[in-house]
Amino acid sequence: HSLTKTLCHIPNLGLAAEHGMFVSWPTPKVGGKRRWETLVPDQDRSWRSIATMIMEVYTSRTHGSYIEETEMKVLWQYRDADPEFGYLQSRELEDHLSNVLRGFSVDILHGGVEEGGYVEVRPKGVNKGVVSMHIIKNVEKIFNKGKLEFALVIGDDHCDEPMLSVMRQVGRRASEARIAKKGGQPLAPLPATIAQVDVSSCDEFISSNLQCFTSTVGKKPTAAANYLNDVEDVHELLESLVKVTTRETVHSGFYSVVDLKKMDDTPTSPGPEAVKFDAQTSWQRSLSMCQLHTPDISGEPTDARGGVSNNLDQFFGLMEEDGEDDDNFF
Repeated sequence: HSLTKTLCHIPNLGLAAEHGMFVSWPTPKVGGKRRWETLVPDQDRSWRSIATMIMEVYTSRTHGSYIEETEMKVLWQYRDADPEFGYLQSRELEDHLSNVLRGFSVDILHGGVEEGGYVEVRPKGVNKGVVSMHIIKNVEKIFNKGKLEFALVIGDDHCDEPMLSVMRQVGRRASEARIAKKGGQPLAPLPATIAQVDVSSCDEFISSNLQCFTSTVGKKPTAAANYLNDVEDVHELLESLVKVTTRETVHSGFYSVVDLKKMDDTPTSPGPEAVKFDAQTSWQRSLSMCQLHTPDISGEPTDARGGVSNNLDQFFGLMEEDGEDDDNFF
């Protein structure tokens, strides 16, 4: 409900909540209610009251612990308790729940102090990796377009690792198919941080040209292939992508970091620019660094120092001239 209220004004936005348990597919309509589907069928939910009752016993004897309940899961949190005693109690609670809930279709997850300190009970088969595969298999049907060609996947904690593992393996299968077609060298083995999952069922829904980028936030052991330092870096990356995709370009191609920094409503740098602004507020990509130095067509003599060196010889020549000037001064 909070997601719907906060983001209902954005058209064509798909949402997933509770680790993928609930999915709302993109719609052009804005405002109002959204239609939500469950990843797994509704089932016996009597396990919730049993799990809560057991957790209350451990909460009463573990100072600093508390219970969190959502529409999907029940979680016992002990990150604010004494680390050693809280961990011992969590192991005992995990064993207790496993025995009592053995007949229910649930998963019992335990995260240590480094992972937030919790014991969680949720419906079996629900995680972000599973919902990632579910979304891939419905992309063509939902968007009425071709197969998946691009994926940017970013996560910041242990709950995102199943998603990062799945998407990295999906992207790898596409890369291996391209390499096999060209007869190239096989890829290096995946690191041990990746949980092996059979993602072959997604093959028919992804393009052979799929470009998949996975990233975690913060430098730590992860299934992702890349990392961003912090949330500010994530914002900067997304803002750069918005700048690129919202500008009308004459030539398709790559942009440099200089180009991205110059993408503002009005050009601010005087003189010849790598990115050129025209009357239709469109940007043309820079074809090379040589465009940074444009010859003066007025016929007036210009100082060679005013441009950008086109090669190393010219650059070091300028340095030598500066050195001679210093000698003359002293």
